[in-house]
This record gives sequence, structure tokens and C-alpha cells, in this order.
Amino acid sequence: MSPAAFSRLLDQAALLVGVFGLGVAALVLARTGRLIVSLTALMDLLTAAGLLRLAAAPTLTRALAAGGVLVVRQLATLGLHGGDPVGRVAAPVLAGWQRLRGASAARLAGSRARHR
Repeated sequence: MSPAAFSRLLDQAALLVGVFGLGVAALVLARTGRLIVSLTALMDLLTAAGLLRLAAAPTLTRALAAGGVLVVRQLATLGLHGGDPVGRVAAPVLAGWQRLRGASAARLAGSRARHR
């Protein structure tokens, strides 16, 4: 595959990922009703699209565009989380993880007790 054809392929993939990101964001918003989750999904996929475009033809304009998406993503995350981007999102995830670990530990202890 020639470099020009590969570059066109990556540009088309980036466009596809960007459009897919809009659809995923709309679907996430419809299913969860949470704007922050929807915007996070959108920003992640737009970041991926920007990096694909940057890989296709690394120019200053494309590098600045990819960097701009990352800056907007960080600012949006900070703004929507009220300055605490990790704590409010990670707390429910960590609580769920701890419940799973507790259930697994209880099953393991029960299994060991039966085998004694």
C-alpha cells in the first residue's frame, strides 16, 4: 500500500471514528441521561480520531488540532466535575470493585471451608 493510500485510509478511519463518537455520545445520553458520561465518551472518541489523523500525515496543524481536543477534554472534565475529576467518578467505581472483591473473598473462604 502506498503512503498516500495509507494516509487516505487513516483519514477515512478518523472520520468514521468521529461520526461513531457522535452516535455513541447520543446513545449514552439517551440510555443514562448523564451528560458527563456522554461527553466523556465523545471526547475519548474525538481524541482517537485526532490521533488517527495525526498518524496519517503528521503536520503542525493536525498536531495542534489533536492537542486542542485534549485541552478541551481536560477543561470539560474539570468543569463538569467541579474541579474534582477523579474523586466523584472513581468513588462509585471503587465501591463496586470493593463489593466484587468482598463477594469473591467470601466465595473463596466458603470454598476453602468445604474442602477442609
